[in-house]
Amino acid sequence: MKRTIFPILFLLLTFISCKKETSTIEKDDFVAPWPEWVFSHWIWEDEGTTNSARQLSDDYLAHDIPVGAIVIDSPWETGYNTFEIDETLYPNAKGMVDYFHSKDIRVLFWITGVVNTSSPELYQEAKSKNFFMKKNSTSEESIVDWWKGPGSLIDWWNPEAVTWWKSKMDKILDLGIDGWKTDGTDYYQVLAQYSPAVGKNIARLDYSYAYYRMFHEYTREKLGNDRVIMSRPVDNYGLGLGGELVAFTPVDITFADWVGDQDSDFKGLTAALNNLYFSAELGYLIIGSDIGGYREDNSLPLSRDKETYIRWAQLGAFCPLMENGGGGEHRPWKFDNETLEIYRKFVQLHMQMGKYLNENAKDYYQKKKSLMQFQRKYDYSYLLGPDIFVTPIKKSGDEPISVILPNEG
Repeated sequence: MKRTIFPILFLLLTFISCKKETSTIEKDDFVAPWPEWVFSHWIWEDEGTTNSARQLSDDYLAHDIPVGAIVIDSPWETGYNTFEIDETLYPNAKGMVDYFHSKDIRVLFWITGVVNTSSPELYQEAKSKNFFMKKNSTSEESIVDWWKGPGSLIDWWNPEAVTWWKSKMDKILDLGIDGWKTDGTDYYQVLAQYSPAVGKNIARLDYSYAYYRMFHEYTREKLGNDRVIMSRPVDNYGLGLGGELVAFTPVDITFADWVGDQDSDFKGLTAALNNLYFSAELGYLIIGSDIGGYREDNSLPLSRDKETYIRWAQLGAFCPLMENGGGGEHRPWKFDNETLEIYRKFVQLHMQMGKYLNENAKDYYQKKKSLMQFQRKYDYSYLLGPDIFVTPIKKSGDEPISVILPNEG
C-alpha cells in the first residue's frame, strides 16, 4: 500500500473541530501594535535577484498558494550593510517593490549592524568619526570576524553614529518597504563591548535591544506603524538552554520572530522546537521557523528530505509566523504532487486562522504571553491560542505517537 503522510494529522484536526469554544476576546480600546499581515504566509530565498524573487512569488500564486510577504535576503547590496543596491542583481528595486505591493505582498530587506572592511570607503568614514564599538578604551578599533567577513559594530550610544546610519537606511525606506529582516550578529558584541560615546562597556543584551529598537522605531517613524522587523527571539545554537542569556530581541516591539538557522532534518526540526519553547517561555508573541530548515543537505537531490519538509510545513502552519525559505530547494511543487497538495492545504489552514491568531494575540500581548503555550518540554506539545492543541511529529516513520491532551481550563 502506498504510504501517505497527510492522514497522520487527522488526530490534530479532529480535536480542533470537536473542541468547544472556551474563550472570547473582550472588545476594548486596545490597538494592536502589529499589522494583521504578519499572520500570512511568508516566503524567501537565500540568494536571489529581481527576476528570481518575482518568479518565486508568481509560482506560489500560480500553484494557488497565498503569499503575504517576501524577504529579500542577502546579498542585495554592493557590500554587506552598505544600503547601496547591487543593480546587477536588483535593477529597478522600486519597480520590484511596487510589483509585490500590486500583488498585496509585503517586502522586507535583510540587514545587520556591522560595517565590513571590504567596503573601505564606508568603513573608513565610520572609523574616522569614532562610530564603532571597541574592545576597550585603549583600542584603536575592534574588528570581529562574523559570517560575512571582518567588520566592526556600530555604536548605538553615539547619537551622531545613529543619525549617520539612519541616513543610509533612508535610501531603502524611500522604496516603501514593509520592514527589515534584522539578522543576529548580537554575540559578536562580546568582542567589542566598549562604547566610546559613553565611555563604558555595554551589556550584550542592552546592545541587542538598542540595535533592534532603532530599526523598528525609525522605520515606523518614516513609514507608519504597519511596518515590522523580522528578528530572532531566542537562539541557543543547540545548547538547550533559555532565558535572557540567549535572547535577542525586545519582546514588546517584535512581531515576526524566527528562531534562527537549523539543519534540514528531524534534528533540525527538534532544535527549532527547542528554541520556540524557550522563546514562548520569555513571552515572544509571534514566532516561527524556516520550514524545512535553513541549512541544506547537499547529499540529497532536493537538498532536504520530503518527509522532514512536510512535517515542518505542518508545524509551520500551526505557528503564529509561517515562513518558508533558506538554502537549497524549498518550493513544494519541486518535490512531487503529494507534497504540493499537502503544503497548499496547510497554508490555507494557516490563512484561515489569521483572524483567530490576530484577535487572541491582542489578549496575549497584554498579558505578556506568547501565542504558543507549551504544555511539556519533552514532546513540545503546545496550545496555539486558547483553542488549538498541537503535538508536533519529530521523527520519521509511521510509528504511532502518544498524545496527552491538555486539561480543560
